[in-house]
Order: sequence, then structure tokens, then C-alpha cells
Amino acid sequence: MLHKVILLWSPGSGKCLAGLYYPGVEQHVFGSSEEDTALNFPWRTDILPHVTFPYIKTLTPEDTVRFTADTTSEEDIGRLTRIARARSIIKYRQYLRRLAVDLNAGQRPELKTIFLDNFTPFSEDFQDYIQEVYRSEFATAQGNFNSIRFSIVYNQELASFLRDLVQLPCHVVMSCHIAMSIDEETAAIANFMEDSKKGIRREKEWQPFVMGKLKYALTGIFTHAFYLYTESQAGLPTKYYAKLEADANNLGIGKSRVGPFKNPRRIEFPKGKMFETFDAALQSCITTGQPV
Repeated sequence: MLHKVILLWSPGSGKCLAGLYYPGVEQHVFGSSEEDTALNFPWRTDILPHVTFPYIKTLTPEDTVRFTADTTSEEDIGRLTRIARARSIIKYRQYLRRLAVDLNAGQRPELKTIFLDNFTPFSEDFQDYIQEVYRSEFATAQGNFNSIRFSIVYNQELASFLRDLVQLPCHVVMSCHIAMSIDEETAAIANFMEDSKKGIRREKEWQPFVMGKLKYALTGIFTHAFYLYTESQAGLPTKYYAKLEADANNLGIGKSRVGPFKNPRRIEFPKGKMFETFDAALQSCITTGQPV
């Protein structure tokens, strides 16, 4: 069974490590320096060279002159940056289409896993892609920007991209930053200072750092949504855990289509064995019909 997994939580929770534990992994980097995490595994020969499309490299010679000229206004710099980011997304989508053809043809046998790291900065660049590619659709008769139309197209196209991504004939893993927040109704009536003194804890909803309604359908596109978290104690190593279902500390997390664990709310993977442990549990569950 091919894994289609999304890894959720804040920076430092082990999302990048979990993704790199997969075999034959090609890390697709959107963000700052996520590829540096692979330096923790110098003995791994199956971590393939990472793939990235820096927007600065998509600038034409003419764009570069304008981009670096002292006379170019900040408004023009912003427009050039949006265009360049749109080009980088176009190049990435072209790369994925070629990759799909190669994998279906039995080429690239060394590639077993695609790891999109991280979806949060990718989705921000995707906004520039939508704004530039579909610019004509967002201009009103009065010359204004139709933000409602933009939001509709953005969510439709981003969801379409993710569905194409998980259709690749290999393991697909994607990380995404989230925040934990109190729902609006509770926040309006709660007295957090007094509640804290009384030991009252409020349930929180997870909110991915993604614009628009796609955040509510995000986990449904993947087969498994792992919610990663850590526990720390003074003088002891940090412990890394995962959940596949919500508990009293977080609401709204997607439930996996195949539940391989008896206790999906607290999963502790052996160090460096996240893929092997998860895959063995899946195979056992599929074979016997019983979680492990």
C-alpha cells in the first residue's frame, strides 16, 4: 500500500525528520532551509538530492536588471517577485507532470517517496501563481480586484494540485504548519486568566496556515493525517509522538481511512523507524483486519 500522508504541527515537532525516514525520498523544498535536516543522515544513500525552484532563478536578464536597480520602486520589486514566484510554481508543476510520466513508465526506480516540505510556504507562493496566471479573471468592470473570485479560484486550483500530487505512483508525504486556537464562540465568553487559576483547560482546534476553505478539506485529500507533538522534561531527551485521531487537547483533526493502531491518539515510533513501523502496522491491519 502506497502511503499518502500529511504531517501536521508547529516547527520543531519532527515533521521533516518523519518525512525523511521514508525510503528513496526526494525532498521538494519550499521554505527556508528544510533540506539541511537531511544532513543528520550522512549514511543514508537513499535520500536523493533535494528539489527546489528558487524564484530568483526564474528572473530574466531584463528582470534581473530591474530587480537590482536603485531606481526601481518597491511596488515594481513586489510585482517582479510575484511574477517570479508564479514562474517557480509553474516549473514545479511541470516537473511533477514529467515525474508522473517517468514513474508510470517504470523509470526513476530509485525514487520511492515524494516529500513536499513545507506546504505552508508553498501555498503562499501559490497565491502569487494564481494572481498572475488568472489575473484577467480578477479585474472587475470598475477596475477593482475581485477578491471573492480570487479566493474561489485559489482554493479550487490548490485542491486540484493536491489531488494530482497524491495520485503519483509512489509514497507521497507532505508537511504543513498549524496553530492551535480556541473556537470563536468559546473565545468570546471565556475568562482565560480565571480559568487558568481554576485549572480549566479549553479544547483547541487545529488551524493549518493555509488561506481559505481548503484548510477544512485538507486532511481528506490524504489517507493519513499525522498530528505530531513533543513532550519535554528538564534534563531528559525530547520525546516525539504522533496522533491519528483527535483527543481532548485538539479538535478537528482528520481521521485516517485505514486505522492500523489500537491507540491512534498516542503513537511512539522507534527512533529512525517511523516508516517501517507504520508500514508493518498497515500491512498487518490490511491482512488481519485488526489494528496492532
